Amino acid sequence: MKHIVSFSGGKDSTLMLLLMIEKNMPIDDIIFADTGMEFQELYDYIERIEGIIGRKVTRLKPKKTWDELFFATKKKGNNIGQINAFPLTMACIMTDRLKRKPIQEYYRSIKTDFTVYIGIARNEPKRYERLKPNEKAPLYEWGIDENYVIQELKRRGLHNPLYDTFDRIGCYTCPNMTLKELRLMRKRYPKEYEKLLWYGEQAEKHATKRRFAEFKPGWTVAELEKRFQLEELQKELQFYETSLT
Repeated sequence: MKHIVSFSGGKDSTLMLLLMIEKNMPIDDIIFADTGMEFQELYDYIERIEGIIGRKVTRLKPKKTWDELFFATKKKGNNIGQINAFPLTMACIMTDRLKRKPIQEYYRSIKTDFTVYIGIARNEPKRYERLKPNEKAPLYEWGIDENYVIQELKRRGLHNPLYDTFDRIGCYTCPNMTLKELRLMRKRYPKEYEKLLWYGEQAEKHATKRRFAEFKPGWTVAELEKRFQLEELQKELQFYETSLT
């Protein structure tokens, strides 16, 4: 039997991993699906955890990069020649190709029975109910909820700074980010935001239809940037008007 920890660098999987080690639970491998589009802070955080636990995390890489998938053209249907661009559905095709497939390929390479440990807090009963027979969620089974996870990691000095900006950790090109998160990303992560703007330009440049240019339903990246600029201008005007009264 092989014991595998599914580690994302997020709060739940991080605390789960630390507690499993402290409880001397068997761990044969720790896997991280690296999309290549993560924030640098996540990579830094994972390296920090590796230093603390004294072992390496196995990084699973996809066969095709984000760019290869983004610029791949459709071969059939009504939109032949159109690039994929941004995925606009909750069931993100990029998540499937960049994360799920490498993980599934890794599982298929295992020649024995195995158990996968997943970070699911007590607040997620529906997610827990969807677990497969060979999947376990120690945090859930120990009765540990989200609030405890957050506070315990802070107590240990292991708060992931990405949670100061995002509710969930994901790629910096993820359309599922909220407008609030995009506004904060624009200010706090200018390097990644500039890359997002560039992908937005490419989507518009190659779009054969409006929807293929959009980053979020009804919005291109450029339109969102104009919106944010206008919001900033309005705030400046309000401040100026207030200072005159």
